[in-house]
Amino acid sequence: MKSSLRPALVLLTSTVLFSAGCATRTTPSGGKETSLLGGALTVATNSFQPPAATTVAVDTTKLVGQGNPSGAKTTLLWGLITLHDY
Repeated sequence: MKSSLRPALVLLTSTVLFSAGCATRTTPSGGKETSLLGGALTVATNSFQPPAATTVAVDTTKLVGQGNPSGAKTTLLWGLITLHDY
């Protein structure tokens, strides 16, 4: 009985994730911001805004050590984790 529920659960979960949609908008700084999976993943370009105080912010320029910041920002899990390059 439990094995017959697994395919239905996988199908339902994948349908919900892929039908959550995506949205793209232009930011005030002239970059693009794209939200995927209902906002669980957000990718922004040319976004030099400071990360929110309620997020775990990771500065990738300190991890990788590239010279010029690109202004890229990736937000995971609705803002819980923010990876930024500035």
